Amino acid sequence: MLQQTQVATVIDYFNNFVVNFPTVVALANADEEEVLASWAGLGYYSRARNLHKSARIVLSKYRGIFPTSHSELISLPGVGESTAGAILSLACNQSRPILDGNVKRVLSRCHRVAGHYSDSKVLKEFWRLAKYHTPSKQNANYTQAIMDLGATICVPRKPLCSRCPVSRHCKANLCNDQASFPQKKARTIRPEKSLALLAYRNDKGDIYLVKRPNKGVWGGLWSFEECEDTKTAITAAIKEHNIKASIVSSLPKFKHSFTHYHLWIRPIIINSPSLEKGYFNINKMALGIPTPVKKIITMLDSLNPTKSNE
Repeated sequence: MLQQTQVATVIDYFNNFVVNFPTVVALANADEEEVLASWAGLGYYSRARNLHKSARIVLSKYRGIFPTSHSELISLPGVGESTAGAILSLACNQSRPILDGNVKRVLSRCHRVAGHYSDSKVLKEFWRLAKYHTPSKQNANYTQAIMDLGATICVPRKPLCSRCPVSRHCKANLCNDQASFPQKKARTIRPEKSLALLAYRNDKGDIYLVKRPNKGVWGGLWSFEECEDTKTAITAAIKEHNIKASIVSSLPKFKHSFTHYHLWIRPIIINSPSLEKGYFNINKMALGIPTPVKKIITMLDSLNPTKSNE
């Protein structure tokens, strides 16, 4: 969960997740829908699917006992070098380096590493430094310490150098240019896209949802049908879904941002009589649903689905 998500955001999700899936066996035996439902809102949903796949591999291949060798760990879906290093050092006290965001920040300042880690040469240098500093003993303590150092002292803005136990060895501190490290990636303007989400609601007040492909945006989650945000495309999509359907309201656009682009979403609330297949009771759903779709579902409660604009 901490890959690409901040601690403050993760805490509640983590506590809920371990209540729902307290063991590797429990996670392995769970349905994917349950796992995605507990993850919904964290983003990067391939992480949840990989976690679920890994738990099933651990159960089937290792009889539910988590592997403790690097080669076995690295073969699990979604487990990279840094994750494997964190598991082996923290859980098994093995001498393995890690390279999360906090560690990169500490190393970049201590050694004044030029360039951004998205450059393969720079990343290679970070790994060299991570391995160089990783001790042969008390590795769990060291790994926790360097992560905590980055999280609490060597913070992104205004690092607390006067409280840092390694400040006298830090080249950025000695040069008084801590704010210049880590060096930023060249900024690119994120493109903007737009679409309409079609929120069909039948006579019972149930809503129509479709499961998205595992690959791509909101992979494996349940969402409204979508189409281009044009009158022609919206009209054609509604007719194809239900010839008797009529628009209740077209709500204002709102923006949802992804790593690589901004998405403008226009919710179209639609009365769709006489249909039941694929429709779900809002109050009884246990599905993984993206945050923008949850937002629209909340809007539905304040609207009367049986009244059209006609």
